[in-house]
Amino acid sequence: MGLNEKIKELLNDFNEKLVIDTRSSLQKKLDERANKHNGKKVKSRLWASVKAPPAIFDKGMIKSKLTMNDYWEVVNDGRKASNVSEEGQAKIAEWSATRGLAEKIRVSDLEKRKQKQKLSDRKNLKTLKKMPFDRAKKAAGFLVARSLKKKSLEPTHFFDEVINDGRLKELEEKLSEILKSELIINISK
Repeated sequence: MGLNEKIKELLNDFNEKLVIDTRSSLQKKLDERANKHNGKKVKSRLWASVKAPPAIFDKGMIKSKLTMNDYWEVVNDGRKASNVSEEGQAKIAEWSATRGLAEKIRVSDLEKRKQKQKLSDRKNLKTLKKMPFDRAKKAAGFLVARSLKKKSLEPTHFFDEVINDGRLKELEEKLSEILKSELIINISK
């Protein structure tokens, strides 16, 4: 096996363990947060997005990377209470659709309007329907953004704990061993 193949194999093994440990750490932290706030435990999209494609040899370099959704830093480092951008609100709105928040808003809005209609003295009552789903998603995005403006998000440090556990030093040592053994072999030939 050539030098490049040995390094790629080492990096692929490293990345495989990194993905498993990062996902495990994230799930543990999210479960702890759910317990603390009496929430429900779920597999997050961030958890599913943690991936490491195989290492590749490209333009004289071996490249290896870990990928995950772009908001991982907010989950890892936390967030101070501040405004949420329009783009952020749109992403939150999409998230709300997958978590059932938008549907809850539709149902509660309908119930409120029914109660209001019962209390009115009007004789010509119309049939009430749920608000459009897109409008409910936008409302959910606004409500969550408003909450984020008032409250901070506590950090989880899910990735910091994994990457700083000594595995980088171990990778460095293993790479040194591979390079040292390959250099000795090449010199002796």
